[in-house]
Formats: sequence, C-alpha cells, structure tokens
Amino acid sequence: MIYLLRHGETEYNLQGRYQGWTDSSLTARGRAQARGAGALLAGLVARPEIWVSPQARAQESARILAQALPGAVLRTDARLRELSLGLWDGMTREEVKAGWPGFRKARPPREWIFHAPQGEGLAPFRARLEAVLQAASARPEGVVLVSHAFSGRLLRGLHAGLTLAQALHLDAAQELVFRLRPGGGIETLRID
Repeated sequence: MIYLLRHGETEYNLQGRYQGWTDSSLTARGRAQARGAGALLAGLVARPEIWVSPQARAQESARILAQALPGAVLRTDARLRELSLGLWDGMTREEVKAGWPGFRKARPPREWIFHAPQGEGLAPFRARLEAVLQAASARPEGVVLVSHAFSGRLLRGLHAGLTLAQALHLDAAQELVFRLRPGGGIETLRID
C-alpha cells in the first residue's frame, strides 16, 4: 500500500507563489496539517518507511508526521522533488502573466507549466515519478510518500492510468492523504 501526501501549507502558498525548486517555510497551519497526517497514518500503517522530497517544506512535514509513527524511517528521495518552473520558481501567477503575456493561454490548461523557461519539462519529470512509483509499488510493506502539488497529481495520474490533462486537474489539497491501492485504485482520506 502506498500513502501519498503533499507537504503542509507554506508562506508561499499563502502568497500565491509557484514554489517549484524554491522553498518557503511551513505556516502554523502547515505544521498542524503535518501533525494531522501523522495522526491519520498512525491508525493505518505501522513502522512505515517514509520517502520524502529533499525540499525543506516536505522534509519538515515528514519529520512532524513521523513523530506520530513509532519506528518510522525517513528516506530522502530526490525523485519526489517538485517540478522546476525555471525562471518562474517563486513567482506569482500575475508576475508570470506580466513577464510572459499570453504564454499560458497558448497552451492546454495547466500544461503550460512544462514549458516554463529554463524549467524541467514533462519528460524528465514524468520519468523520475514513474521510477519512484514503480519502486514504491514493488515494496510488500506500506510506504508513505511526502511530495508536492504537481508531483502528487502526476503520481496519482500515473498510478490510475489517467491522461495528463486528467492528472493535472486532480485535487492537491494539503488536508488530504491518498491511499494508492494495487491495480490503480485511489482512496482519498481527509485529515481531521
């Protein structure tokens, strides 16, 4: 069984900034979300291995949630890193629109992110997420993945066999934990 969640709310989330490979601190609400995820997971998994993005917001979230999971082992996995938006990392939607007028509207909804100047692009992003999903699926015991908005959407889309457009429109709320079941099923669990 794979459990997938997004890091807790950050200061950049409140400001409406695309984080990408930049980082910003968790808010008090973000830390509470991580504690809530730990409490939820405590009733579902025993001594899990937690694979976590190397980015500080995910690392802090994983450390907090692991406190509720005795015997949990944290493992940093660079493949879970968020999509790089290149020059747009740290910018707001308005700043992107002002600097690159019409860029977003010239592409399918949400797919513009894969064309960001100096950004990562879809092929390498998808390849690393496919690899982590394959590795996690091969484990007989449960694993918890702590990741990000775009990477979490694509991981779930790959698991469920969705199209890219469908995956990019999945919910990425920070109050949710997704249970990825064998065979492509996904169950959404809400953090109390």
